[in-house]
Amino acid sequence: MTLYLDASIVVALIASQDVSTPVHSLLDESQDDFILSDFAMAECSAALARLGRVDRWSSDLHQSVFAELDGWVDTMAEAVLVLPEDIGLATDFVRQPTVALRAPDAIHIAAAHRLGATLVTLDRGMARAAAALGVPNLNPAEADAPGEPKD
Repeated sequence: MTLYLDASIVVALIASQDVSTPVHSLLDESQDDFILSDFAMAECSAALARLGRVDRWSSDLHQSVFAELDGWVDTMAEAVLVLPEDIGLATDFVRQPTVALRAPDAIHIAAAHRLGATLVTLDRGMARAAAALGVPNLNPAEADAPGEPKD
């Protein structure tokens, strides 16, 4: 199985958050391939930069966090590009009246769909939308059937 990681997963790995333990457990125990899109990398960078501003990280800590992010991605994930066809499919997804979905989340779902990957996210709304759109997904922080893809 291939796992498409959204930004919430990678940020939880890098920054110490309440959900970091189940995320670490899932990824440490997984035999699956991890995918991270260029778009997810930009979102990770923005989220970590925001944390740095809010928590007033020193310059050294700021550099260290981004070095850890880059190192993790370089060694653990396959970097993929979001393609124009992903944006087109994401546009179709957000136009569906029965699916409540923000454009960035739709882009991740569309990319996971194109790649035939399971979307891994901590965002319950994104997971519900992915399931409604037929994209397998899992949330490592969910207590019911941890580690099992949700369709």
